[in-house]
Amino acid sequence: MISRLITILAWLTAGHALLFGLFWLLLSTPESNIAMLAASAASATLLTLAFGWVEAAGLLAWRADVAPWKVAGRAFRRAPGVWLGAALFVAAWYLVGYAGAWWSGHQGETDAWLMLHFGKADTTILHRGVRDLLIVLQFLGLSLALSLAAAVVGDGYRAVASGGWLRHGLSLRQLLLLAAVLFVFVWLPWQGVDWRPSWLKPNWQETVFATAKLGLIYLLANLGWAQALGVAARRR
Repeated sequence: MISRLITILAWLTAGHALLFGLFWLLLSTPESNIAMLAASAASATLLTLAFGWVEAAGLLAWRADVAPWKVAGRAFRRAPGVWLGAALFVAAWYLVGYAGAWWSGHQGETDAWLMLHFGKADTTILHRGVRDLLIVLQFLGLSLALSLAAAVVGDGYRAVASGGWLRHGLSLRQLLLLAAVLFVFVWLPWQGVDWRPSWLKPNWQETVFATAKLGLIYLLANLGWAQALGVAARRR
C-alpha cells in the first residue's frame, strides 16, 4: 500500500507540474493573429487531454484489478470519465456560488424581514450558518464528482446509470475520509504559505526558504490528492 501511494504521488507530482506548465503556456500565448489563436487552441486541447490522463491514471493505479503496466494506456482511454466528474464539480460549484451571491444580494431584505416579524436585529448566526451550509454543499459536490469520475474510469459509462457512485459520494465514510485528508494535507499546509521566520535575511536565504516551503506545500497537496483519489477509487 505504501509503495503504491509513493508511486501515485510521484505520478501526480510530475503530472500536475506538467498541467501547470501547459496552463502557463496557454496564458502566455498572445491571441493576436490566426496562428496564435491556433496555438492557444492546441494548448487548451493538450491541457484537457493531459488533465484527463493524469487524474484517470491516479484513480486506476489504486485498483487492485488493474495491472500497473496497463494503467497509463487504460487511463488515456478512460480520460472522459475524469472530464465528466470535472463537469459535475464545475456545475455544483457554479450553482452553489450563484446561491451564495443571491443570498448576499438579498441579505438586507432578509435582515429587515426578520427584524419586522421576529424583532431580530442580530442575524450574524443565520448568515454564518448559510455560509457554512454552502461550503458543505461545495464539498458534497467535490465528493460526488470524485465518485462519478472513479466509477466511469474504473467501470465505464454503465456505472453512471447504476447510481452506485451517488451512494458512495454521499456515504459518511467517504465524506469523513475525504474531509480528513484534505484538511491535513491541503488546508493546514496552505495556512503557512505566507509564513517566514523573523530571523530570515532578505537575500538568497529567503529565496531558498520560500522555494523549499512552496515545494513542500506542493508535495503535501499532491499527497493529499493521491489519498483523495484512493478514497474514491476504493469504493467497494
